[in-house]
Amino acid sequence: MKFVAVAFAAIVLISAGVFQASQSWGKADAAVAEVVQAKLSAIPLTGKDWVGEDVEYDAKQLKQTQAVAHIHRVYRNANSGEAISVLILAGDSREIGAHDPERCYDGAGYRPVGQRLRREMLDPTTAKESSYWSARFDTDTFPAVSLQVNWAWTLDGVWVAAEEARTEFVGQPILYKMYATRRLVALDNAQKTNDTTEQFFTEFLPAVRKAITGK
Repeated sequence: MKFVAVAFAAIVLISAGVFQASQSWGKADAAVAEVVQAKLSAIPLTGKDWVGEDVEYDAKQLKQTQAVAHIHRVYRNANSGEAISVLILAGDSREIGAHDPERCYDGAGYRPVGQRLRREMLDPTTAKESSYWSARFDTDTFPAVSLQVNWAWTLDGVWVAAEEARTEFVGQPILYKMYATRRLVALDNAQKTNDTTEQFFTEFLPAVRKAITGK
């Protein structure tokens, strides 16, 4: 899982690195950033089936993302031991809305396999529908590494698989972007691997919404 976290951090760095520091949202009130960070930090580490731990995110890489707040965690299923790496970034929509993984993974040694899929699910506590993108990326190394990457954006805890997030959320001072990444155990059987993402999201996303909105 450490390999996945390191590779994931490199990919996010590549995707965000095309922006100059002068475009940063950092001119905004630092107190706002502190409030947003407090909201993200309040997302629980433990739930019914998943237990998380904070993972330090490289300061230089974080600066390149131009996020004003973030969490970087690994959640493990208490029953199966499966791990899902979660990164949530928050900041101005110009930066947080830019670049999907499909545009950036190639630079980090990954290639997309098949088409991204738009998936939907209901928040069991509000019955509101969220959507997210899901795609598989493989390396050409030996042994090969295969990842499932899920990503989406939100303003209020209802997640959206946006086509062009920078324009769909234009002008928003705080936009949240989430990556949830899991390593597929066997490359040859990657498509047959039991996908626990929705099970994780059923538990995790309501907790994120509550932390962000207080409801």
